[in-house]
Amino acid sequence: MPDGSEFDGTQLLTLVRSGNSPFDGTWDVNLLIREIEENLGDQVIDIPTVYKGYNNYGFHLKLSNRPDVVARLARGDVNMPNYDGFPFHEQVTEVKFEVSVYELLRSEPKILASRLLYYRIPVQHVGPRLEIPQNIAGRRLLVFERAEGENNVWYNVNPEQEASLLAQYAHIRASLFNFNLPPEFTTLWLRERLFEPKPESFPVPVAPTHEFCIALFTSKIEATIKDLGETIGLEDNKSIVGPIAAAAKQSILRLIPHIMPSENDQTSLYRLVLDHYDFGFHNMSVTMDAHGQPLVTSLYDWETGCIVPAILSDPVLVVSVDLVTDENAGPSVTRVPEDGTLEDWEQYMMWSRVYFKALFDQAPDYERVIKAGKDARHLWFALREWRGDNPEGFFGGLGDWAERRMKELGVD
Repeated sequence: MPDGSEFDGTQLLTLVRSGNSPFDGTWDVNLLIREIEENLGDQVIDIPTVYKGYNNYGFHLKLSNRPDVVARLARGDVNMPNYDGFPFHEQVTEVKFEVSVYELLRSEPKILASRLLYYRIPVQHVGPRLEIPQNIAGRRLLVFERAEGENNVWYNVNPEQEASLLAQYAHIRASLFNFNLPPEFTTLWLRERLFEPKPESFPVPVAPTHEFCIALFTSKIEATIKDLGETIGLEDNKSIVGPIAAAAKQSILRLIPHIMPSENDQTSLYRLVLDHYDFGFHNMSVTMDAHGQPLVTSLYDWETGCIVPAILSDPVLVVSVDLVTDENAGPSVTRVPEDGTLEDWEQYMMWSRVYFKALFDQAPDYERVIKAGKDARHLWFALREWRGDNPEGFFGGLGDWAERRMKELGVD
């Protein structure tokens, strides 16, 4: 705030009109208001609350003649001097993908995707960035119809309400897993939404088949571990492919065809599914029904979503810990506080059992693909979690694992 105190996120419109905007000197809130009014054809009469996320601000706006909306505006402006946020081209792709997801899921009420009303991709100005922008064109903007309720309610519910929420989360997750994606959507977005480094293309068309899944893995390994002496890792990483990583690459490539189940009924294993990839209580709105029970009203923030064969789908649920499965689809947890007690662990495991029982009851194929794809999932998730450091050590370990699995599987 102008007096040096911290903005509490309330009554922004009153502050702006009195010349006390907490955003003064960085960007003009009036520009946001004007853009929303012009594109929704209504007048903003109040901004009760502002939320600050890691990458975006969220503005709860009241309008004069239509339901409340939420505007999600990027905190980073691509035209700021010394801008060091997500690259411009990545932001454009993320916005376009997210818009496509909201449009696609509008016909699937069980997933509860928020209703998108308006969006705009960021605009990057040509030339040097020497001054703080006087507009908000460099910030991506999405405006949604505001669902009833609030997010982050998990910490404020009792055990009975926790169980109700876990069942609802499982229902949404099962609906998402069971949702059949149009072929044109998967063809357009699967490669684009892969984690880095991405292959430039696939040797076969994108399809829900055993053949394509092998091609996907092979292309991903080739893009990640190039030839001996070439660079490896992140763009600013100076590492090169050494002899250990190069040897590991060959071991992994030999293993890939042998860890892809080739059962007669491959539909459930290789059908292409949409993963939210940040599925948790922090990205859902929840209200209380007439009986005092929590009711999930929307799922949002699809900007990190991806498309994968079912065998690679990740059912993780983020609550105060991450509810995950082990390689045999048994309930487990990760990201547990270091000071957690035995009683805490028992509670976390109870949450995981409740969630995955409900999930697998509603999507029994999910449990089957996790069990059938344990080796493929081990390799895929290891690649996904690698952050570019120590390529010789990391891929050396993965290569050793590949060699052990080939011996166990009787691969010559």
